[in-house]
Amino acid sequence: MISQVIGAFLAVAAAAISLESPKKHIFATAVVGAVGWGVYLVCLETLGSVMATYISGLVISTQSHIFSRMFKVPVTIFFLPGFFPLVPGSGMYLTVYEFIQGNTDLAQGHLQNTIQVAGMIALAIFTIDTVFKVIKKAQYLKENRAHR
Repeated sequence: MISQVIGAFLAVAAAAISLESPKKHIFATAVVGAVGWGVYLVCLETLGSVMATYISGLVISTQSHIFSRMFKVPVTIFFLPGFFPLVPGSGMYLTVYEFIQGNTDLAQGHLQNTIQVAGMIALAIFTIDTVFKVIKKAQYLKENRAHR
């Protein structure tokens, strides 16, 4: 497991470099991806790939928002490379491969799982974005009440 987390750290750092992220944020970005992948691995056996993806997506999104505010940079600097380990690229590959081989039942199973995993990534991002927007709105309302 530790070797996979280290691998995720290095892969996310490489992704951040290839996406031309600011050099001073590459380490933090790699930490986001590595922690997210670690959470995924911990949850995978008990919850399955779909729920493990959702929970690790929540962690990645939360870390991304926190680092975004800490470093005063856009959240996408951490989001995009941070989610790389979770993206179901192998699921899409297997879907196409099985369709080409004529195994439509297996292909449909891979496709269904791939869509669910991709949906969980989007849902995790949406969930945490909403939480942070609600917090920001509550802070705004609190500040405006204090000024009255």
